[in-house]
Amino acid sequence: MATIKQIARRQLAEGGTGGLSLRAIARDMQLSPGALFRYFANQAELITELCVDANNALAEAVIGATSKAEASGPRAQWLAGCHAARSWALTHPSDFAMINGTPIPQFEARTEDTGPSAVRIISAVAAPYLAAVASGAADPANTQMIGIKAGPLLRALLGDVADTAGPVPAVVMSAWMSVLGFIAAEVFGSVDQLVADADQFYECHLATVTLGMGFTPADL
Repeated sequence: MATIKQIARRQLAEGGTGGLSLRAIARDMQLSPGALFRYFANQAELITELCVDANNALAEAVIGATSKAEASGPRAQWLAGCHAARSWALTHPSDFAMINGTPIPQFEARTEDTGPSAVRIISAVAAPYLAAVASGAADPANTQMIGIKAGPLLRALLGDVADTAGPVPAVVMSAWMSVLGFIAAEVFGSVDQLVADADQFYECHLATVTLGMGFTPADL
């Protein structure tokens, strides 16, 4: 199974989200196409496994970075997690594309399959902000966000937590979407051609996002 997934990742890296072929994997492994079905019932099952692996890898990168920055406070943890997410995406662009980019043809992830691993990412990026709010390092009242009514996907992912009153869930989602948007523009776009120093630009972006999350200027 590990070899099959390794070859599949290589196909995605070389051919994009439409480049995955079970027949080509079987040929590469010198197996009959039917032999692969002993490991994965169909292509969708393989892609689901790859998505779960990618979600978990991103979550682990964020968790590892925030844990190392714990002694420096919640803002430092939030920034460390964002830097780790960018580093992971730039190192694994095809995995990032699979979970945050162009949809794979004829595949739609089921929340019950990929949801738990996706929740790990949200929990990892939310934890430092929740700690900042609890300690007074960030004030959601200083943001432009209001309480939101959770949609079906968010409710399926987070359960009752999704309907927590107040702006905190919206602040976290908005901030993380902004970070993912920058990373996607860098992975799929031409950020490195638009600015001479993408690292510095990302630092400025994170500083702006952090202010928008209710961290006071004194904390920056």
